[in-house]
Order: sequence, then structure tokens, then C-alpha cells
Amino acid sequence: MKHAVMASEAAGWCGSSLYGPDTQICRVWKSDSRDIAPGDAFVALKGANVDGHMFVRQAIDRGARLLLVNLSEMERLSHECPGFSGVSVVAVPDTSSALVRIAQMYLEVQDPKVIGITGSVGKTTTRELVVSVLKRRYKVHSAIRSFNTVIGCSLTILAMSEDTDILVLELGTNHFGEISEMVSLFPPDFVIITEVAPAHLEGFGNLEGVLRAKLEICSSAKLTGIIYNADNFILNEYMSYNFNNILKITVGKRKNADIRIIGVNVSLGSSGGRTVADFSSKDGFFTAEAPLFGMHHAYNMGYAYAAGKYFGISEEDIRASLAGSKPIAGRGICKKLKNNSWVIDESYNANPSSMGAAIDNALGIAGAQKYKMYAVLGGMKELGEDSAFWHQKMLDKLIGFEKVFLLGDEWYAGSLLLPANTERSRTFEEIMEKVAACRISDGVILIKGSNSYGLKRLVALLTEGPDVY
Repeated sequence: MKHAVMASEAAGWCGSSLYGPDTQICRVWKSDSRDIAPGDAFVALKGANVDGHMFVRQAIDRGARLLLVNLSEMERLSHECPGFSGVSVVAVPDTSSALVRIAQMYLEVQDPKVIGITGSVGKTTTRELVVSVLKRRYKVHSAIRSFNTVIGCSLTILAMSEDTDILVLELGTNHFGEISEMVSLFPPDFVIITEVAPAHLEGFGNLEGVLRAKLEICSSAKLTGIIYNADNFILNEYMSYNFNNILKITVGKRKNADIRIIGVNVSLGSSGGRTVADFSSKDGFFTAEAPLFGMHHAYNMGYAYAAGKYFGISEEDIRASLAGSKPIAGRGICKKLKNNSWVIDESYNANPSSMGAAIDNALGIAGAQKYKMYAVLGGMKELGEDSAFWHQKMLDKLIGFEKVFLLGDEWYAGSLLLPANTERSRTFEEIMEKVAACRISDGVILIKGSNSYGLKRLVALLTEGPDVY
């Protein structure tokens, strides 16, 4: 039965003790003391390079009112933190395992419907669109950003209010067993698989390995429904012979897709990017638009439409929710520059599927609206021995660009054949100088690359000026 869970009860779940006043555990939980706001909970995690216990004082000074710390650190912390006694403290043998245990039990007590989303691309955008649609009728909770690990999901769950109807979790992975672990701890009732594409190949080996890893999400004992990409051959083939006792809803351009994409239009206007998609289903035709940039977003919109229909949301409300959704930083936000030019911010991350789609979308808009096309492309990480192959695939798509700036060691592989319109750099500073010297007018500049290259800095420099970073 749902109820307000107190810190003393959470301590009991871990076989541990509560020090200080009792308090509710439902609040924003954070593991970075720099992000703490008044009233938050702080969990001190021991990482490979940083021990969160070194920052407990900072967390308290910033207003943390509930702490999860290792019992072995209590004596030292009580001496170093004068305000320690006024804060609620759950002391445990290991904070990482205790955090997960508390989240697991809290989810079990509150028992909302759980939607799990995974896929090689589109997880976060799909999550936001699904949440936007379901909020029309239900109390919905989800992560504030890409919290798609066991720890991230735990932090998300503990911020969930007791009256939550639906919890939406994003499940990511770069090695086998990671999603299985999350599913065993936080079993979803309903899942969405957005795509199976070459990503994290260092951990999975090949596309069949990626499929196997993503399908771990379907191991939930509570599973009642699956939404998935009908146009992904390897995924669709597997699904056609499995899970026949589970409701399956397909989204794609295939004629037999349950939610069939029959037309997509992408444009740039005064308010940025806009995608309009036409769908057909057993209920008839449906047109939706969202402030997103890219043909691929038709799939994300289709997943949200399918989830909305499953949970009883009207088409009118689905349409209004999609139109009122907001694009996510680093995932296709379009920003206007001077000289009638645009930045397409795809800086969050990259794999061959997402980078290929970004290149196609940029070329499409350039051709439709008569823009000159530029790009800054960071290398794609974790592709293993096939890295050069996939980077060459991207290079082969660059015909039609005025200029493309390539950042990272991945573009220096000896076997690569670079088009004449490309120029390589190994450092951010070097590529920034080259981009600054390139006088762009009446153009679109696509910025895309693995997150570790920090290309969001380039977006900020181009759109907001040098004082941002």
C-alpha cells in the first residue's frame, strides 16, 4: 500500500541505522555535491577516482537534509561537519548497494506502472514525448536527464512522489547483463525498443550482440506490452517469433506496421526545427507535429502515440502534447545565427545510426530551403575493430557539404579516404579556430560527435559567445 516512506524505514531495508531526525525519503536525490539544492538528499558514492564522502560538508552547506553515507566514515564526518547532527543520516556498509536497495523497495511499496525505454538511439527524446503525452491523464514521473544506469534509475525512483501513477525509466547499456540487472531490480510493465543499431560494439561485438543486449529489457516478469521499431529488420524478425503471449505494437514505414508512418516533413522556421508526421493505424489517419528536427523523430512521435493510445489518451490530447513538447539540448535543437544561418545542435552523443541520420537531415533541409551545408563531426567512440569501417561510411555521406571539420583520432585511421571538403583536427582549440575562420552565411552547420569531445562548448561559443565557456 502506498505511503510516505521515512528514512528510518529505508534504513531498516538495508539493515542499517538512522542518525538524526527522521524524515521522508521522497525528495530529489543527487550524487554530486555541486548540484545540491536546499532539501535534497545526498548519496556519497565511492568511485574509481573520487570519493563522495570528501564532499559531504559541501552538500550540507548547500542544504542537503538527508545523507546516505558509509558507516565506516561516520566518526570522521561527525568531527569534520559541525552541522552534521541536524541532518538525517542513513549509515550503511556500502552506499552504492544501499541506494539501489532503497530504490527497489520504495518502488515496490509505491507500485506505479513502469514503462522502460531502451534502444541504440532515441531513448531520451522518446521518453520525453511519452511523458508529455501521458501527463494529460496521469501523474507521471521520469528522470530529469539521461539517468539510464542502475544508479541513475535509483536516483530517479527516489524522487518519485507517492501518488505517481506511471514511472518512465530509460535503460542504457554498454555491456551484457546491465539491462537485465535493472529489469530485475525495477521490472517494467511495458517497454519500448526504439532501435537496434551499431553502438558500443566494443562491448557487444556486432549487431546481433546489440540486439541481445537490448532484448534484456523484455525479461521482466511483469511485462504486458512491447512497442518496437518495425523497420529494424533484425529486431522485427526476432519479435515475429517471440513474445507471442505479449501485446506487441509496431511503429514504422512497413505496410503491416500497427502505427504506420506514411509521410514526414521537416522544416526550419522562426521558432527552430519542426517535424510533421502522418500516421495510419486501425483507428484511421493521424497527423502530429513536434518542435523537433529530423525525419527520425517520426518514429519517436509514433512510439509516444502508441503509448498514449495504450493508456487511453485521446488523439486530440496526444496531438496537443506532441505539439507542446520541447526539444532537448544536444539532440537536434536548431539555433539561429547571424547572416541567415543556423546551428543544428546534435552534440550530445554519436553512433553510426544517429550520425548518419543527422547528416541526412541536414542535407535534406539544405536542399529544401537552399542553405549551404557545413558540419563539425567528432569521432564516434566504442566501435571496436569496426571503427574505421563506420567512420568511412560517414565520410562517404559528405558529398554536398561546403566544408566539414573532423575532430578526433578516429578520423586519422590510415585506411580512411577523406573527401576534399573535409579537414581534420585532434584538439577542440584547433577546430574552433578553423570554424571561426570559416565565414558562414545562408548556411546550416551541423554539430555532432561523441559526448567526450565536448562539442556542446562549440555550440555555446557559436550561439552565445565566448563568455559562456
